[in-house]
Amino acid sequence: MQNYYRVLGVGLTATAQEIEKAYLRQRTRLKRLAAADRAMKARLAEVETGYDILGNSRRRVAYDLLLAQEPPVPASAAQRADERMAGWAVWARRFNAAVLGCCLLLGLDWALPLRHYRHETVRSRFPVSVSASLSSPQLAYRVHTEHTTFRLPSAIGYRVREDQRIDVWQTPLLGVVSKVSAPDSPDGPAPFQPYGGTIYGTFFLLPLLLAAVAGVGVWPGHLAETYVNTAAVGGLLAILTLVVLLWF
Repeated sequence: MQNYYRVLGVGLTATAQEIEKAYLRQRTRLKRLAAADRAMKARLAEVETGYDILGNSRRRVAYDLLLAQEPPVPASAAQRADERMAGWAVWARRFNAAVLGCCLLLGLDWALPLRHYRHETVRSRFPVSVSASLSSPQLAYRVHTEHTTFRLPSAIGYRVREDQRIDVWQTPLLGVVSKVSAPDSPDGPAPFQPYGGTIYGTFFLLPLLLAAVAGVGVWPGHLAETYVNTAAVGGLLAILTLVVLLWF
């Protein structure tokens, strides 16, 4: 006898609402595939039959009694794959929720007022590499003051010198230096942006895209494949965001 709980991808103790959600999810996916695949048409018919039985409380009770008398039947390869995907989807949603929380933290860090350090003394300034390419090396300067540390692009490195007094604006939660002002520099006191602050400037679309992907990955009602795929894409975007935040 066909196990319609497996067909719908729910447990034996699933509620009526869980069965209905699983049915609608399966039907939406299979209807797209059934037009070009006979196997998907047969699978869709099984899903429809399964919901006709399990979606009706009286028929479900009778079916459960018959199912209990059946000897256990090993799951097919497709069913095992669906079960594995469902297990991965649980962890994928948790990962997406964690990524979304990190994005919200970035948004809060950006929205809160900046911490302003006035007349910071530049204690050290030394060159560092910010490029992994040997054919096109790029340098920056790592600058240390009493309260902050930041990287400065080499093109504007002349604005900050050791023992110079500068003003630094830093985000309150993550400590990202978003702008610097050096009144004694040749270019005047106009604030300029160091590396690191670009996550809230030049690369601001990156955390926004990451938040959108993670948001889709935690929204209920999607297929298991959607949760897994969004977790994979979100992981790559999270790595890029971290690289921009720490490296640049």
